[in-house]
Amino acid sequence: MKTVLGESEVLTTSRISRVYHLKSLEKGLRLLETFSSEAPAMTLTELAQRCGYHLSTVQRLTATLCRLGYLKRDHQKRYHLGLKVVKLGFQLTQTISLKNFLSPYLHDLFGIVEESVNLFLPEGDEVVIVERLEKRRILQYFLQTGSSLPMYCTAAGKAILSHKGEDEIEAYLKRVPLESFTSYTITDPHKLVEELELARRRGYAINRQELGLGACAIGTAILDKEGDPCGAISIASPLQHFNMETVEKKFLGPLLETARIGSEFMGFQGEERGNGK
Repeated sequence: MKTVLGESEVLTTSRISRVYHLKSLEKGLRLLETFSSEAPAMTLTELAQRCGYHLSTVQRLTATLCRLGYLKRDHQKRYHLGLKVVKLGFQLTQTISLKNFLSPYLHDLFGIVEESVNLFLPEGDEVVIVERLEKRRILQYFLQTGSSLPMYCTAAGKAILSHKGEDEIEAYLKRVPLESFTSYTITDPHKLVEELELARRRGYAINRQELGLGACAIGTAILDKEGDPCGAISIASPLQHFNMETVEKKFLGPLLETARIGSEFMGFQGEERGNGK
């Protein structure tokens, strides 16, 4: 897996972007971008003038966006941004706030466990590192803030998946091919489901050399006010420093406490899942 694109890859990505470019989606997003504090509500004609689109195009776009909840039409036939846009903005704000809020706690965790600490957020079928405190490099490739990793072979990703419903996990397994990164990568869907069930009972997930040889990690999810996973924290350690005695005596308590603090910040008020056993 590559986390940094070379020059040729950038060119290839650019060509792919042109081939798969959706003009209708671009027009819809540009229409949403015309709303501002100076123009919070507009008629079809005003939207067409601001966007430079034909009126019939704006009619189709607004009808679609209203049906999806991204726009709302009032009794004066003016259009406003809908709740979906507000929710997206709130989620982004919460994401940034979570990182900023947890930063000192992650530094405390880093000081206690003396191993690398990561804060992950889910993005599609992957997890993205949004904060990384690195003790030592333990993988053959460079991980940094912004790196994306598969869920199924990372401790953080499995911790997030373990809080998903059966239907969601089944859909995930249909979408995502379980490719092998090492001989330890779990590529059997049934074994992965068993691993997720164990992680759900324990309250944390383990990765033993599944993403890279010599690299291990323990991860636990951060839950939002609905009890859904919205992020995860992991402690990564080289194989020679990673055993269940160290995990349970040194890593687990501080990790679960930091995740609990993050979950409370995100509004979670339910009981802690798993008992660490």
